[in-house]
Amino acid sequence: MTEHSRGILQKSTMPVGSAAVVRRRSPPIRQWFGRQTLSMQFLLASSVLILVVAAVSGYLISREVSKNAAVDRAAATALFMQSILEPIGNELAETGQLSPDRRTRLDQLFAEPQFKDRFPYFELWLPDATVAYSTSKELIGRRFNPPQGLVRALRGDVAAEYADLTASEHTLRSLNARYLEIYSPVRRGDTGEVVAVAEIHEDTDVLHWEIFKVRLIGWTVVAGASTLIMLGLFGIVRRGSATIEQQRVRLEQRAEEAERVSEEIRVLRDRARIASLRMTDFNERLTRGIGADLHDGPAQLIGFAVLQLEPLRQARSKAEREEAVQAIGGTLDEALKEIRLIARSLLVPDIESLDLDQVIARAVKLHEARTGTQVEVEASGSKMNLPPVIKTCVYRFVQEGLNNAQRHAGGKGQAVRCRIDGSTLLLSLSDRGGAMGENRSVERPGGGGLGIHGLKQRVESLGGTLKFNQRQDGAELKMTLDLGGMLDG
Repeated sequence: MTEHSRGILQKSTMPVGSAAVVRRRSPPIRQWFGRQTLSMQFLLASSVLILVVAAVSGYLISREVSKNAAVDRAAATALFMQSILEPIGNELAETGQLSPDRRTRLDQLFAEPQFKDRFPYFELWLPDATVAYSTSKELIGRRFNPPQGLVRALRGDVAAEYADLTASEHTLRSLNARYLEIYSPVRRGDTGEVVAVAEIHEDTDVLHWEIFKVRLIGWTVVAGASTLIMLGLFGIVRRGSATIEQQRVRLEQRAEEAERVSEEIRVLRDRARIASLRMTDFNERLTRGIGADLHDGPAQLIGFAVLQLEPLRQARSKAEREEAVQAIGGTLDEALKEIRLIARSLLVPDIESLDLDQVIARAVKLHEARTGTQVEVEASGSKMNLPPVIKTCVYRFVQEGLNNAQRHAGGKGQAVRCRIDGSTLLLSLSDRGGAMGENRSVERPGGGGLGIHGLKQRVESLGGTLKFNQRQDGAELKMTLDLGGMLDG
């Protein structure tokens, strides 16, 4: 190996190895995903995508629903408190503080169990962030930094937010639970002016339970809708995937069938080319054989007859002339018999109007009449009309097979069997003669036995096969021919 070729080999093998390493390093999950069907790939990909979208949508929807639920709860609580505190607005507007009697009533109201359990704390703020009243007595009269909810309520809005435990009003009474603080403006009855803000602390357990139910309903609706969408799309994709898979399988089958047919065509083309060459060679050898037969047989006899003309001319008596004429006549008769024998072996009788079984019967009958032997015939029972080229091939097969059986087996046990299997013609000819172990080769390239050798070329040129099997009790010649589109009915 030269250095150049060795370098080329190294260059050609290195990428293959590196590519193999790359393939081995590819993620197993990607390989597994690539082996799945299109519908399964879509189901997996869409499940992840829809799950992410559903999670984001569910989170946004639940957050908005939770926010709205808190706002609705605050509005309902504020409306309820306004119905209770409506008389206080006018009192605060006139005096700036609550009377002892009003405070006593508020203490009694918020001390009731149904109020205390739901609203554990209550403050009434003045516009300057001073606590005018509170259920926590230590806060009354004290001024604190105004919470954001208070500021919004002084502008006339209802505000709701969770308690800031770091605020001074909460640290003063050691508040450690994050209640929902609802700020509701207290208005003057005649002018609607905001004169105070009522802050009520509502227990969030009930609110959280309601929010949980709302979130659960929201998540259920999102999950159900996402599942229905995914199942609907999966059904469509699965149907399309099944159709694609069926078409892929059909295309693969057709490709395999086309490849098989192409291979068969190539084999048949090669066989036809070889058969054509062999047929040409056979015809040439047959022509030489016919020429040799005419030269060695009729030509010699006619030449001998010509030589007998000289004794006829030199004959001096009638007896000598008659003897010469008889010799010439006998020689010409023998030459004529030789010519007819040669012509009979070349000509095929009129078989165009006969069906398959009739063609076989015609060949058998002529053989029996010529040899005086008996032939067993097992007909196909078909009235099939074949093209002339097939009929000629069948006739030649029976003729040459019987001649071979007569020559090597003395005509013992001759049998012809014909069968049609679908579009395949199966024709066999057997005998039970010949000595044990005698070699009965049907091909004699170096001799004059050209009949079956030429028959083989004829059969192969039609796409069929010819086989010769020699047994201990005789021999069998079999022909298989695919009729295909050559059937006429």
